[in-house]
Amino acid sequence: MAIVLIVSLLSIPLHSCGFSVDKADFQSFPIAQLLSGESAAAQDVCHYSVESKTNMVDKTAQQVIQKVSWKAGSDSNSCLHLDTDADFSPPAAPTQRWIRRHLGTKSPYPHEDRPVGPLDDVPEGYQLAQLHLICRHGTRYPSSSKAVAFKKLTDKLRQVEVPGFEWLQQWPSETLYPVARGNLLAAKGDSDLYQIGHRFSVRYKDFLDQYRYDANTYEFQSSAKSRCSQSAYAFSVGLFEGRHSTDPGAKDGAIGTTPPSQPINILTVPIGMDKELAVKYACPRWLESVKDRPNVVKEKEMYQETFLPSLAKEISLLLSLNDGSPAANITTKDVEMIFNICGFEVAMYDNDQTWCQLLRGMTKKDVVGADKQQQLLMPEPQGTETNFVRLEIASDLDDYYTHGPGVPFNRHLGCVLGTSLSNDIELALNPEPALRSPRKLGDDDDEGGPHLFKGVFKFGHAETIFFFSSFLGLYNQTGITLRGNMTSEEYANREFQTSRFSSFAANIAFEVYRPKTMAGNIQGKRRLLANGLGSLSNNPNTTPRGLVRLLVNEKPMLIPGCGSNYFCEWSIFKDVLERAGAGCDFDSCCSSLGSTSDTNDFKSRVLARMEEPQVCLTVDPI
Repeated sequence: MAIVLIVSLLSIPLHSCGFSVDKADFQSFPIAQLLSGESAAAQDVCHYSVESKTNMVDKTAQQVIQKVSWKAGSDSNSCLHLDTDADFSPPAAPTQRWIRRHLGTKSPYPHEDRPVGPLDDVPEGYQLAQLHLICRHGTRYPSSSKAVAFKKLTDKLRQVEVPGFEWLQQWPSETLYPVARGNLLAAKGDSDLYQIGHRFSVRYKDFLDQYRYDANTYEFQSSAKSRCSQSAYAFSVGLFEGRHSTDPGAKDGAIGTTPPSQPINILTVPIGMDKELAVKYACPRWLESVKDRPNVVKEKEMYQETFLPSLAKEISLLLSLNDGSPAANITTKDVEMIFNICGFEVAMYDNDQTWCQLLRGMTKKDVVGADKQQQLLMPEPQGTETNFVRLEIASDLDDYYTHGPGVPFNRHLGCVLGTSLSNDIELALNPEPALRSPRKLGDDDDEGGPHLFKGVFKFGHAETIFFFSSFLGLYNQTGITLRGNMTSEEYANREFQTSRFSSFAANIAFEVYRPKTMAGNIQGKRRLLANGLGSLSNNPNTTPRGLVRLLVNEKPMLIPGCGSNYFCEWSIFKDVLERAGAGCDFDSCCSSLGSTSDTNDFKSRVLARMEEPQVCLTVDPI
């Protein structure tokens, strides 16, 4: 059963914070660097030409951004992602710009260096036929339980009187992170998706001008969580801004008579039934055999043991009183919470001057009033890794096994999404319109067959990105397993870096192209068929009937299995999807092995108790 929400106007206010920041600190902010003329554009690491153009004003954020254009090359087979390592290498003193790229799934979306401009590198002889977007919700508030934990930690440190940390005495935890707003989309999250939608509007202007919105042309789907449906709507506001649907009854009305933005339909499926976007709740076997299991979290815990205790001691000494005695006993759980708060402070308020300061690292001479004995207790720096990098790695190890390729079974949780993608692209590239079965919304035929959409936009969660990426094998191409006992160099070169591909508002998009002459070819083939001189079957030696390009966070990425060409032939990509598991038996693989025989469906009971390695992947970590 599906629920269709008719969404109306959503205000997208800007959010601000009252913390004061001096000029030197402000210069480290990405927006300050942009205003001063410094380029925030990613450099060319995959044989892309990245060309900086004149600065322009992006009114979605009321800031000056640098216009960046890029064009694809096809002579590299080693590129995994276009974001450069420049912002990921540990600096001597972490700046806010650098910290923003090392907060794991709490990292803010990197708007500052996304490409801006029209689509100008369409393959010759092809035209855009369909757009797909799989997107995480925008920046949200912490959960209610986390908000309570933030307040408890704040109360614990409220009496600390250490120079440089006076803010602890008056930090407004309950004001910034109200328990009542747990997990709700923040104003920054509204802005995240609005900005992405606006850039899509510019990039695909011709396509959107040609195909105006109606519910039969564009499909919006969301997890049943409010932060996801609001994200879907915020994206649509940016995407369709200035493009109201056109019909004979449409008029340019005054305020109060015409909606200022295009209303859209958003399809949602109840939690527990959603097999695409909130998929883990629809998979009992994952909930029983993967979530929080000791064998799944052991690599993370092994790694944490190498640094968390010493980091807790370091922060305790950092907060020492004038006589050198610790003002508070910081535990390892406190350190994890500090990293969590730091992430929300940066993501929601662009503020690295509070809790992030506790993680910036210190030397023995930084301990206020410490004597020689206490200085000896200070841990020495470990390699070139900063505290942020170590905490980021621990977070990555958690997600690598809980939601990523570290547990093979996780691939199954992306297979329904992959199957839908395959079916939609096949419809878009089907050269015979008669084979399409349109669905008419709004009457008794709503349950009709598959429908051809020009745009399919889906909004879910961080794990939506994780599971689908694992399904495609995007961040497991080298075959090197992420472990809790690797070297600093191995960690620095790891593929699975959640800060890069699963920040707030992270997204995976597919551009589907078809030959411009396809319609004419169909008519010609029909004439030949009518005269008994030809066939409607495709000639494999002719122009590919479709090309697909993958974009991760708005930048092109090679599709695993498609070689070194960013425009992958649909026949090849379709085979990639099928080999990955498109069309899998999700229900059988996700059935609980421990369920009782409450059902009368004998087949379901048998499948729930069968292990079929050739069909269902193992829930044991690799």
